[in-house]
Amino acid sequence: MLRITPLALALSFVVLALCARAAVGDARVAKWKDDRTASFLLMLDDGWPGQVEVAIPELQKRGLTATFYMVPDKGEYKVYAAKWAEAEKGGGVVYGVHTMTHQGVTDLENARWEFGECARIIREELQAGGKPGRLLSFAQPGGVKHWNITPDQFQSLLKEFNLIDRPPFKGHGAVYHWKTLEEMTALAEKAITARDKSHLILHGVERIGVNYQDFWALKQDVFFPLLDYLKAKQDSRELWVTDHITQHQYETQRDAATVNTLKVIGNAIQLDLKCTANPALYDLPLTLVVEVPAAWRECNISQRATQSRATAANGKLIFDAAPHGPPISIWPVTP
Repeated sequence: MLRITPLALALSFVVLALCARAAVGDARVAKWKDDRTASFLLMLDDGWPGQVEVAIPELQKRGLTATFYMVPDKGEYKVYAAKWAEAEKGGGVVYGVHTMTHQGVTDLENARWEFGECARIIREELQAGGKPGRLLSFAQPGGVKHWNITPDQFQSLLKEFNLIDRPPFKGHGAVYHWKTLEEMTALAEKAITARDKSHLILHGVERIGVNYQDFWALKQDVFFPLLDYLKAKQDSRELWVTDHITQHQYETQRDAATVNTLKVIGNAIQLDLKCTANPALYDLPLTLVVEVPAAWRECNISQRATQSRATAANGKLIFDAAPHGPPISIWPVTP
């Protein structure tokens, strides 16, 4: 009978661990930006006053991002239009299409105006300066009397105006589905555990000292701690708190990307990152995770004209690279 000593068993585990360790130069595209554990979306519907007066300043104070779904023909938007146009200058604000009137659509021609005119206003007035046909997030308005287009017509309109349908409201609505801070943070905790993604959809946010409140206004004593929680999770790299379109672009590019090691010579690594997604619409940087020598710390990264630096830790270097660019060169910074 073969007898294995404890020492031999321990040595075998060491050998297995060494064999399993990734080789210098091995690289992968991170599942989420910055190789964070999970992704989380905050989305706010209808353009209520509490969003621009309360939510946006609090988001910007914490360096968080959210998507705001606008209804330009709605009375509240018209009153606060100047504030909405100014709000995005502070960062963290991305506008999405929620139709012009939030009244539904009577036919295909009416739907084309509801979708297209809202998208035009966002691209040309609210967030002017970006690519004319850039992707926008779309949220179908709920509680409407009629939606007289077929699923195929709906999809054709999304394609015509470069719109991406957002994740569903069902099971993700603040106030409607979830009322407590614990219930809302549980959505994010579930995503972290699964190393996946989740989202929360809000409508109004409580304003203090006013004559009327937004629809489904989330109390400040819940909303502010929720933002504090998301900020803490973002700082600990457990969450990537972003907007819907950025998440969609990253996922699409990630799933269409390949990264190959071209060379590992002396003190240099060369990689090739390719992506088959349409570069006119999908041009975000992708995060790469690369195995480097354990002694490397500060590293130079070059992708033709683009030069940057990043710090390696425990033999891993994490940095962003252009998905449709030339080969990437990496080498350590010499003292």
